[in-house]
Amino acid sequence: MRSHRDWAIDQDRRQIRSRERVRDLAEVYTPMREVDAMLDLIPDMFHDIDSRFLEPACGDGNFLVEILSRKLGLISVSRYGGTPHWYEFSVLRCVASIYAIDISEENVCDARERMREVMEKEFADRGYDPTPAFHDAVTLILATNIVRGDTLEEAHKIRFVEWQVGKDETFVRIPTFLQEPDHNLFYEPPEPLGPDHYSDLTSVVLP
Repeated sequence: MRSHRDWAIDQDRRQIRSRERVRDLAEVYTPMREVDAMLDLIPDMFHDIDSRFLEPACGDGNFLVEILSRKLGLISVSRYGGTPHWYEFSVLRCVASIYAIDISEENVCDARERMREVMEKEFADRGYDPTPAFHDAVTLILATNIVRGDTLEEAHKIRFVEWQVGKDETFVRIPTFLQEPDHNLFYEPPEPLGPDHYSDLTSVVLP
């Protein structure tokens, strides 16, 4: 299995996929050295697994996989243990607080897959065997947090789910827009969903 560093090395070797993508999408990848240097400038963001990040032009995820990797390194039983599936829930909290947008559907899919690979490698390194419920929850979170959109022209159309951490391995889900659109007098904000145990997450309703 390739690590996110392997992907990053590939990106360092080729900062562009094609001249056409640079022309059409203004797509140029950030080398891993620069990713590390930029994240090192905000050390306070890596003291808690629930610190929120938003990458408005994520490409195929160079920043995302490094942010996730640093968050996963914070997990310990002494700090986050105490529930039956504390490790799975902690990993889900790490990824649920990372949001990203890209104009390319291909990049969005690649970024989601790379983040999934980072989590799989972390489980393997720590000797944990993830449950099917964990995989299902990861799929839902990535689908709502890493999305296709145009942040410059259509911010009001970009939708996320805010994942609020509850007790006993639960999440409360709040559908939200990146930028609130104009509402008429009859608009009713979406109701929060949950709290639900992460193993019971079967769908995410967006506004």
